[in-house]
Amino acid sequence: MLIRILGPVLLALFTLVTLEETAIAARTGEVSQPDAHLKTLSAHPVWSALLHQSRRRIDRNTRGALEESQFFFHADGAREPESELLATLAAFESAETAAAQNARCAFPARFAFLKEHRATTVERGPCPELDAWREIIGEVNLTVVFPEAFLGNPASMFGHTLLRFDPVATANETGEALLGWTLDYTADAGGQVGAVYMLRGLVGGYRGQFGVAPYYAKTKFYSDWQDRDIWEYPLDLRKEALERILLHVWEMRDVSLPYYFFTQNCSERLLEVLEVGGVSLGRGGGFPPMVAPVDTVRALAQFGPNALGAPKLRPSPATRLQEALRRIPAGMRALAEGLAAGLAEGDASPIDARLREVDDSTRAEILTLAYDLLRHRALAKLIPEDEARPRSRDLLHARSQIDLPPPTPTPIENLERHPPTDGHGTARIEIAGGVQDRDAFVELRIMPAYHTALDAPAGFAEGGEIRFLDTQLRYFPELNRVRLHEFTLLDVTTASPWRAPFRPLAWHTEVGIRTRLLSSPRDNGLDTEGVFRGQGGIGAAFAPARRLHFFALGEIVVEAASGLEGDFSIGPLLRTGLSYSSAGGRYTLRTQAIAGLLTGPRTSPWLEIEIDQRVTLTQKWSATLGGRFEHAYDVGHFEGRVGFTRYF
Repeated sequence: MLIRILGPVLLALFTLVTLEETAIAARTGEVSQPDAHLKTLSAHPVWSALLHQSRRRIDRNTRGALEESQFFFHADGAREPESELLATLAAFESAETAAAQNARCAFPARFAFLKEHRATTVERGPCPELDAWREIIGEVNLTVVFPEAFLGNPASMFGHTLLRFDPVATANETGEALLGWTLDYTADAGGQVGAVYMLRGLVGGYRGQFGVAPYYAKTKFYSDWQDRDIWEYPLDLRKEALERILLHVWEMRDVSLPYYFFTQNCSERLLEVLEVGGVSLGRGGGFPPMVAPVDTVRALAQFGPNALGAPKLRPSPATRLQEALRRIPAGMRALAEGLAAGLAEGDASPIDARLREVDDSTRAEILTLAYDLLRHRALAKLIPEDEARPRSRDLLHARSQIDLPPPTPTPIENLERHPPTDGHGTARIEIAGGVQDRDAFVELRIMPAYHTALDAPAGFAEGGEIRFLDTQLRYFPELNRVRLHEFTLLDVTTASPWRAPFRPLAWHTEVGIRTRLLSSPRDNGLDTEGVFRGQGGIGAAFAPARRLHFFALGEIVVEAASGLEGDFSIGPLLRTGLSYSSAGGRYTLRTQAIAGLLTGPRTSPWLEIEIDQRVTLTQKWSATLGGRFEHAYDVGHFEGRVGFTRYF
């Protein structure tokens, strides 16, 4: 009986003594191997996540950046989790009280993990800065936030992902967090935008950093200023996991890491943070080689059946405004736009004579729309705020004179929108077969990113097309020849349609290599030639009806190859296209026409007509069928192909 009582007590004392001796030995460098318990802890997925090693092996640049930020206690902590764990314990239990306290306050998530698994017996002690920050954040729930793609800026073309910490105590009766805090990871671009930003981001020319900001500030930036709709997904995590994520956010507050546009971006870094809260939480469903922001949301959705709650759409003011204008007659729309434009220029009044000719209900709606239009102009900085404010006040005063309740907002469910989780994967492999000028071929296409105009539109920006490293290889069995048919380094089209009151400029740029059929000097037949091509221009897009999209662009093309006469040609062209997607995006039909001139030593017309269609088989599979006729450099040929695409 005595042995039964004293046995567990003696075992516990022995364990504590062993841990203490191990920690002391680790501090003095006398232990080359940790005991079994510490060795097991060093291989724990959460410990790997705390060291940012759970999703992929740390590359040299990231390792150097973490070491610069003094993220590791051990000189080789990035490569040796066991050594880092021992060094961390040694720092937490150092005989120098101030140094130990600073270490525990700097890395509270690591300390909580080691304390939870009984690797240390010391207490954390007071951490004034950390404790004050945690008190501000309070008890929270976690929401994944996805602002949709914004085609006006290369930094936002793929959307963005943030984590929102929703204070439970300040949620209103609808459950919406009014004073949430957000965590995001952004590149410090130093004000650089456009193509320079994209090119430097591709090669890791920037450093990125985590930032915490109020949610209302983010909604103002993304929704009000950039006209981006926002999707919000509640994330179901245990309280302990949420606390560990928050403490790790504190650990990363001063860390600066390499930023790569397609790999180590906001998606990748936030998934690394989420791994701290849940083992494999950021790896649901696997990943393409290049991670886009929307992949974060899809990975979390595939992690488990209840990992993400039902999405909530937060439409931007621009979306609500477009929907309101779409519902009213053209005459009322023109009157509201004219009134807002006149007020913006300072040559109109809310008591415009034209408003006296309509009934009170119509006048009230026009004044409301004019106010919304004027405020949007101010948000877009098209009119100075100090001028917009008094004119907006005049509109509100005129509206208040009409004794009618405000109109009911457009129900969100009627906006015909699809959440990003409904969209296709951002990488693909396609197998196709067809005929090119009487020669049969089999084609392999690999595209790491991102979206084409033929793909299902759900979850992607309307009128947007981005292809990166799109590679097409063709094998001609009868000729026993393999050719690189096309390699697109980058192809970007932004063709958001004109809709009252917005008239965005459409533009296109493309750089790559494609195979052309040219006249062969050897046998007076046709031969294939790899041709470098740069192409780009501007234009406009329209949406005559829902799910119908038309664009027209005036462009300049430059081509160069040894098989061209003079090795070079340049010329203008007109490119137009029309596409239709069925409700839900299961079927897409697209046609495009190009007419232009290719001028070098000799001028040659260029005419191209193509038609393609796609049918969605599942969310990960689609089938395509298309044909193309092209005439350039005095050579014409027809091409037809059928293919099957697998998205990742």
